[in-house]
Amino acid sequence: MREFAPMEIASAVTWSRQAATARLASAQELLGFPCVFSALALGDIDLTKARIIAEGVSVLASEPALRVCAQILRVAAGLTAPQLRARLARLVLSEDPASAVKRHEQKVSERRLVFEPDSDGCANVFGLGLPAAKARAAIKAVQQQARLAKAAGDTRTMDQLRADIFLERLSGKDTGGRGGSVELTVTVQALANLAETPGDLAGYGPVIADIARQVAALQAKAQWTFTATDTSTGNTFHGVTRHRPQLARVHTDAAAGARASGYRETRGSHHEARDDLSAGRLSPVGEALGRGHGRRPTAEVVRHLRARDRTCQAPGCRVPARACDLDHCQDWAKGGLTEAGNLVPLCRHHHRAKHHGGWRYWRAGRGAYTWRSPLGRIYRVATPTVQ
Repeated sequence: MREFAPMEIASAVTWSRQAATARLASAQELLGFPCVFSALALGDIDLTKARIIAEGVSVLASEPALRVCAQILRVAAGLTAPQLRARLARLVLSEDPASAVKRHEQKVSERRLVFEPDSDGCANVFGLGLPAAKARAAIKAVQQQARLAKAAGDTRTMDQLRADIFLERLSGKDTGGRGGSVELTVTVQALANLAETPGDLAGYGPVIADIARQVAALQAKAQWTFTATDTSTGNTFHGVTRHRPQLARVHTDAAAGARASGYRETRGSHHEARDDLSAGRLSPVGEALGRGHGRRPTAEVVRHLRARDRTCQAPGCRVPARACDLDHCQDWAKGGLTEAGNLVPLCRHHHRAKHHGGWRYWRAGRGAYTWRSPLGRIYRVATPTVQ
């Protein structure tokens, strides 16, 4: 009988009944997606990736779920688990945007705060079902305040500081920190309500288009930068908007909203873009934007690199470029220039791996890098583009 199947499994492999029940449920879920189960059986993906895929597509109807499975399995073997989860989330959001919005609204409507005492006189506090943008802003505010306290000489660890500041804020003791800037990647079509393409919130991952628009609307006083890609040539341009997007008007005047976002699509506008390029307001990837003094790049180059690469460019790493070091591909001490074409975002761990761990990398084309491990294995990294 199904009721006692976990007991059989638990007895055979000396697991607890709870563990056997969970594993059986996972197996039954995988059997609902034959292509995923086959990929696991053939060794193309491991169990962790199979579970990520099955869980990720479980919110879709049968046919859309199978379509997404087929797409993600083409690339799953070359992705780490976090990369797979992010790529899959984008596909799921794109497959059925309307349902994604409903799931988000339902989750937010069920948001709650959970207090959980433990056996050592401590407690855990969880905020569940929180809106991604507000939760991310809250975490960034706590993180920034912790860094300021550490820089001022506070002897507590960063974990202790974050926890203490979190409690102070919950108890009404505002420490005065601010959330800082937000790094959002989204197509201008989605921003102007012309498409429901998912965006990407740095430090969180893919978000539905509506959330991306809400995050953008909150940045009324922030500086906006943009990256435009010519799909026919592959050339990418980066710059700072001269007009603030008017998101409230896009429902009635989508074209004006697109123009306000820096989006140009008419023939005359192409001439404007070319004029901006010649005037230095737009900068193609790979072109020198001005060299820094010594090792330090200019602020313009830093903005350009964060828009160009978005994350650490080491294999499997998703640390946002904003939190990365900027590494000289050709070492500065050996004549490497401090310019966009020679700088690459690397998180501190992978930066150290290059200088102290025997890893090497080189540029392999626009948005692509090739890494060689100390054992001589070759790994390729390509920055995904927002479609």
